[in-house]
Amino acid sequence: MKNLKRFLAIFFVASLMLTSTVFADTDFNYDEAAVKESVKEFVSDFMQMDELEYQYYVDNSTGWTIEASEKMLSYVQSDTLGSYVSLSDVKITEDGQTLKASLTATYMKGSLDVVTTLASINGSISVIDMEITLADTIEAPLGERMANAAFNTLIGISSVFLVLLLICFIISLFKYIPKLQEMFGKKKKGSAEAALESAIAQIEEKEELVDDTELIAVITAAICASTGASSDSFVVRSIKKANRKKKYI
Repeated sequence: MKNLKRFLAIFFVASLMLTSTVFADTDFNYDEAAVKESVKEFVSDFMQMDELEYQYYVDNSTGWTIEASEKMLSYVQSDTLGSYVSLSDVKITEDGQTLKASLTATYMKGSLDVVTTLASINGSISVIDMEITLADTIEAPLGERMANAAFNTLIGISSVFLVLLLICFIISLFKYIPKLQEMFGKKKKGSAEAALESAIAQIEEKEELVDDTELIAVITAAICASTGASSDSFVVRSIKKANRKKKYI
């Protein structure tokens, strides 16, 4: 709890800090060098607290302290940042009735951008807000980055092979296209030929019936003329073609 006690002491000192240097854009007096030094110590102690100390502020403080402590507690619990290394120089900017003290906290695995807002309250400069954001330089551990790269590579290669296999399968089906065309062509051709043959047979049958009927009528008339018999006295049951090559003696 050493860091917690030190942080509390610096917090109260920063709240009571007041000097005579005047800047036109603000309504209160402050010493820029003293403010930078105080803010740097204040942020340094806050950044170096452990999980229990952050949890203490989450449970027992109010306002911006809870929000900043919750954020730092999440970083500590997930080991997002690693061990604390150092702080950059403080940059002071005037924003109306407040001061913005910006700096960067560097850790083993990355860094945080910290912006502390200061205001004059009852003649004392006090911290009224602290914004903490992960800097763009934050990087995952080398092992994790290598694992992610390997996983992405594996996914990419697998996708390429799957697409190639699909293309090969589609190409292998091309050999069946001529067979399918031939099979359907035969079916269509066979159906057409069968229909044509059936039509021709029906036509020939009708022609034969017509020819036989006429022939029977002629023969019947000839028999009647030669014998003088009536056509009702006999019936022509069949007609056979004579073998003219046969010689009769």
